[in-house]
Amino acid sequence: MGFCSTTWECLDRYGIILGDLLMTLTIIGAVMAFLRRDSIRRWWVRNRFPEVGGDLPGLQAQLDALVLIVSKPEVPRWLLNQLRPARVAFIASPQSVSVARQLDAEAAAMGITVFGHLTIDDANDPAPTRSAVIQIIGNLRAAGAALIAVDLTGGKTPMSLGAFMAAEECGVQTIYVATEFDAALNQPRLPSARIVRISRPA
Repeated sequence: MGFCSTTWECLDRYGIILGDLLMTLTIIGAVMAFLRRDSIRRWWVRNRFPEVGGDLPGLQAQLDALVLIVSKPEVPRWLLNQLRPARVAFIASPQSVSVARQLDAEAAAMGITVFGHLTIDDANDPAPTRSAVIQIIGNLRAAGAALIAVDLTGGKTPMSLGAFMAAEECGVQTIYVATEFDAALNQPRLPSARIVRISRPA
């Protein structure tokens, strides 16, 4: 049994009112979105870190390539021995380029494919390191590397920050070697060293 004409008229009026209300809310929402567009844009593009921290069991068997920021040789040398990546590349400053060359030779002697090193001009600016790490990650992927890690232990703080940004943008995990420091010998105590995850992008 159908509705009577009065009922249909009421439903039609309510439908018009509801449609007008939805249209008004849509217009208000569009205006608010326009006025707050910067906040909305920041929300959509904000950095997300789904997996942060923790030790890295099993990384040695999985790692295709390692990118290291170089300052002194002890920790990179220890890390190469621990992880034995298939490929390695180094980022150096003008002050640490000789260390990078030394590590190139040591890695090659270990049977690791060496992608050489890139020297950045300004260790106090994160931008050159970011660009260098992005370039190296691209080269490593072109060579077939699937699982890549970027070590942030060495170098100056801006270099580590630049490398971290590059790794996040490229979807590559970052690691750090935590170790005690021997002030008398002015070097890390390697027996205390352990590899810590900084971030693994989704």
